[in-house]
Amino acid sequence: MKYLTGWVRKNTRGLLLIVTVGIIAELISNLNSRLSSPVVALVIGFCLVNFGFVKEWAKPSLDLAAGRILKIGICLLGFRLAFSEITEIGSPIGIIVVIAVVIIVFFGIQKISAAFSVNKSLSLLVASGFSICGVSAIAAMKPLSGADEEETGYAVGLVTLFGSIAVFVFPIVHEIFQLDENLFGWWIGLSVHDTGQVVAAASAVSENTLDSAVLVKMCRILMLAPLLMFVSITQQNREKIKRKWSLPIPFFIVGFIAAATIRSTSFFSDELIQNIGQVRNFLITVAMFGLGSGVRIRGLKKLGRQPMTLGFVSWIAVLIVTGAGVLIQNQI
Repeated sequence: MKYLTGWVRKNTRGLLLIVTVGIIAELISNLNSRLSSPVVALVIGFCLVNFGFVKEWAKPSLDLAAGRILKIGICLLGFRLAFSEITEIGSPIGIIVVIAVVIIVFFGIQKISAAFSVNKSLSLLVASGFSICGVSAIAAMKPLSGADEEETGYAVGLVTLFGSIAVFVFPIVHEIFQLDENLFGWWIGLSVHDTGQVVAAASAVSENTLDSAVLVKMCRILMLAPLLMFVSITQQNREKIKRKWSLPIPFFIVGFIAAATIRSTSFFSDELIQNIGQVRNFLITVAMFGLGSGVRIRGLKKLGRQPMTLGFVSWIAVLIVTGAGVLIQNQI
């Protein structure tokens, strides 16, 4: 308790910053219904950091926003959904499509990497980040990949760059083509990398899109453990893998399911669910500010041409494969 109090005192300015930006983003969103508060917060974070308005003193609070606050917000998303809705959105055919797309993307990007003469360590990290859950998947796969810090930085940078681009591109695509909201959520959930980026992109479209995108994304994240086990078994005899790995079980997945369970029992009143929704939206808005603050132009420039080309080609390939998956899921 004493440590927590001391941390809050030390980072008072940073905490005030993320709360203030969250409130400003909400106010801007209320003025224009087409502007999603998470997206507004993401843009504010990107601009403030890259124009030098946010210094190192804010980093602990920004990390808190992009980390724990985001995960709490995702847990609260479960209160939006009852199991009957989950069953409707996540049919057996839909689950098969998600699994198939993740596998195709995971191995396909490694093939693309080989064509660009990118080493296996980096290609494995990029494939993990693009196919499953962005930075979290990269962190989980790093001990198995044999990649060094520079290669890990490349992979994280690519996920951050193209995931952030997706946050802005998907709402524009929907605005132009007016695609079905549920199917569009499937496309976002299948193709966008980090969970926070999925939430930001889907939130900018509609609540229905957000529901579909988050459910599909949760299914993708559950593929992390099987793929880690597969890579561990196939690479266990290689000398470069020296550290043991532990099976990651993200608590926000458990929290999401628990929240959906509570919602399914109708134990909470509609008014309470609505209040939880308002808290959830604010937490996710604050989290998007933290994520936006992590996208630095200077860091992205250091990626170099070859990894950048790999990232772009992989991103286009992911959009095509996931788009095909959505069409198949809709037709069957």
